Amino acid sequence: MLKPAFPALEIFAQLPPGGLLLTPNNRLRNRCQQVFAAQQSPGACWVPPPVESLRSWLDKLWFQLQQRNWQPALQQVLNREQRQLLWQRALDESLERQLLNSQQLCRDADSALAQLLQWQLISDLSQIDETLTPLLEQFALSMRSDELPLCAMIKAFATELQAHSAITPDQRDQLILRAFQEGTLEPVAQIDTAGFAQISPLANALIHAGAAAVNERPGLTQQSELSVAACADLDEELYQAALWAGQKLAENPGHSVGIVVNNLGQCRAQVEAVFSRVLEPQYLDPQQPRYTLPFNFSAGTPLAQTPVGSAALQLLSLLQDEWDYPQLQNILFSPFWGDDSETWLRSALFRRLQKLELRRIDGATLRYWAERTAEVLHLESPQLPRQLEQMAERARRWQRAPAEIWAARFSETLSALNWPGSRNPDSQEYQQLMQWESILEEFAALSACGGNLTLTQALQLLRQIASRTPFQAETRDGPLQILGVLEAGGLAFDHLRLVGFGQQQWPPTPAPNPLLPIQWQKHWKMPRASAERELELARELTADLQNASGDIVVSYTCEEDGVQQGLSSLFESPQQAQHFAEGALHHHYSQLAQACQLEKVEDRKLPPLTPAECERVRGGASVLKAQALSPLNAQLRFRLGASSFTQPDIGLGPAERGNVVHQVLAEFWQQCGTLAQLQAMVDEQRQAQIERAVERSLGSVRKKYNHLPIGFWAMEKQRLERLLQQWLSVELDRPNFSVEKVEWEQAVEIGGLHFNLRLDRLDQLSSDEQLVIDYKTGVPSIRDWLTQRIREPQLPLYALFQPDAHAIAFGQVRNGDCKWNGCGDLEHPITGIKAVGDTEKESPYGTWSNLVEHWRYSLESLATEYRSGVATLAFDRPTDNNSELWPLNRWPEREQITE
Repeated sequence: MLKPAFPALEIFAQLPPGGLLLTPNNRLRNRCQQVFAAQQSPGACWVPPPVESLRSWLDKLWFQLQQRNWQPALQQVLNREQRQLLWQRALDESLERQLLNSQQLCRDADSALAQLLQWQLISDLSQIDETLTPLLEQFALSMRSDELPLCAMIKAFATELQAHSAITPDQRDQLILRAFQEGTLEPVAQIDTAGFAQISPLANALIHAGAAAVNERPGLTQQSELSVAACADLDEELYQAALWAGQKLAENPGHSVGIVVNNLGQCRAQVEAVFSRVLEPQYLDPQQPRYTLPFNFSAGTPLAQTPVGSAALQLLSLLQDEWDYPQLQNILFSPFWGDDSETWLRSALFRRLQKLELRRIDGATLRYWAERTAEVLHLESPQLPRQLEQMAERARRWQRAPAEIWAARFSETLSALNWPGSRNPDSQEYQQLMQWESILEEFAALSACGGNLTLTQALQLLRQIASRTPFQAETRDGPLQILGVLEAGGLAFDHLRLVGFGQQQWPPTPAPNPLLPIQWQKHWKMPRASAERELELARELTADLQNASGDIVVSYTCEEDGVQQGLSSLFESPQQAQHFAEGALHHHYSQLAQACQLEKVEDRKLPPLTPAECERVRGGASVLKAQALSPLNAQLRFRLGASSFTQPDIGLGPAERGNVVHQVLAEFWQQCGTLAQLQAMVDEQRQAQIERAVERSLGSVRKKYNHLPIGFWAMEKQRLERLLQQWLSVELDRPNFSVEKVEWEQAVEIGGLHFNLRLDRLDQLSSDEQLVIDYKTGVPSIRDWLTQRIREPQLPLYALFQPDAHAIAFGQVRNGDCKWNGCGDLEHPITGIKAVGDTEKESPYGTWSNLVEHWRYSLESLATEYRSGVATLAFDRPTDNNSELWPLNRWPEREQITE
């Protein structure tokens, strides 16, 4: 059993009647109660020991004052969120200009006021000027109290407190001290304090005023054996600590083992993951029912990060009208929303929204595609579209209201969404549900301070409360305790390991309050004020930790933020600790590796396409390109739908920009169909034609990206006009031509596959000579047409079905680099379009007919491969190895086997 590091039973025995033992926290108080209870006879009746934590003692004293109807105690003590609201109002009144991060400033102001009250530098907020002026003069600070921004904020905050008949927790403590001094509260005979590492002047005054005698009980001292472990990073530190703890518990399951992690609150998730992986690997099995882990944390998880709390906040965000993709993904796939009957609908809806490639999805778009997707899936009476419409109706109808009204609305909303689902919650989820109800009550209590709130403000406040409320599952006490530095104070262990105590981490760096003069904070040794103060406190805590056990291991990372470091200088140079080379999982993996060799079966083919699948092959020429580059990836992408979605960009993505260029060129040539017409235009006419083409092309795109500002579209219009001017100068250098077709759709068949192709442009050069054109905004290469497996089959495929085509060419429409890039057999040469025989040295294709025959044979072979299901994992070139398909084609695992 874990025990306090001081003689609790001896203290209880020496306390006079009415005496009290005070501890700094509830954890240490509970340990004292457990030690006392363990000494009582089974079945006997006994009085609980006289022990309280400082906070619970002050709470009881305040309750006594209220029960006695003491007039100063008949005020509301504000919690953090209530004070935050009043500070925000005070900030708006005291400062002339709005700030970007006003919430942080309010938190700093609240902390500064708390320090002034706890250090007894002020007592009456209404006389703040008279109180602070002598302090400023004492330190020769060249400012008046009215020039100190904090002073103006405190006066405005005091006005808000008076209007609401409320006080802060620190003012409450001052009133309790006043009650002792006036005789309203009677002091006890004796107070013994134990386990305190630091205490404020106000708390110290309260303890001395609350007792006739005060004894400070020191901790037990013992000779400890200290060893050190140097690790590469924090993950290795935790892994070594978990293996060490497992060994100690295996040697003696009854011993108490402590793991003290520096900055535990910042890395709790990482700590839990490592210790679960090492000590309870079966806990990570998704099929394993959830159970209580065999170790206890002193730091809880914020309710907003628990499954139930996070799901509730995500579902409530449906009342808003805009979401990004990760946020919407979490909402749609939440297991706490209804049942599993509409999983297909939500999955299909999210895939459809991804294809839109929007930066953010608004409510109208979400509701529209929910209806359309449900129709496509032929679902009868789907709930999702109705629920989304219901959320939109509530958001439109609900106006500003007090917090208590919003609390009722939020509960009603979650019930309408069938939260928390149809299955029975397990023990931890049930505890989270109960805590969710408590934070809703706490949120409703903001009505007295918050006034009428908008939906956004109400959701923000609710999220703040859920984020600061720790969830700690109710578990049985175990032999392994994982604690922070302050939580470990006053406790004793059979074995203790300290994690994260390098030179740069211990002592911690100072972080003084930015609103208080630094001279004040250093002089009165306020929290985090200076390096000297942190060093002094770290020395006290280090001494307490070294007296907490006879077997101590301290570890550190050899490198922190790219800087080499050693063990903190507050520890002596101890001996090296045992290094654990491998754990249970590593041994398990070794056994698997040494097991019997499995038979490998090569499967290089998928089932052939059915006749119906061959009738309309989606993807067009991209299917043949993918088959040429990697057959397996082609089958995965186009047959199994393993497609990745483009990450939305702030403006237009590269693909969208290319589409706009295609539309502009199509619009222009539909109005100007020949070179003669282009040459006949004067500069003003040509510019007007360009502007009309750009305006019509951008019109449809603006509807999709209506969130972009007017200035963006003005720049995009200017860019397109300049680009089109450059391209037309290339067109003007060509021999005579007329544009025969633009954006022309054509159905073709090759190798048994039927495609629908869209041709960018077909030019008529003479009566029997045509040029097939494909616009590119990148830098294409015609070498991809000449390989055995054609890497760019689009233009060759078009050419096969245009009998009069004598050349194919990329129109490279690129700012500063506009040109033709192609090959063929033309009567009148065009700059950039080479003769077939000049495409490569020693080219095997001497004539246009030879090249076309090569294209026909190669494309038919690729089509036949795809139709018959050929799916070998081979890459025509290394750059075609798309990492997004690795989970399916298992290329990294295959490479490891080959090596």
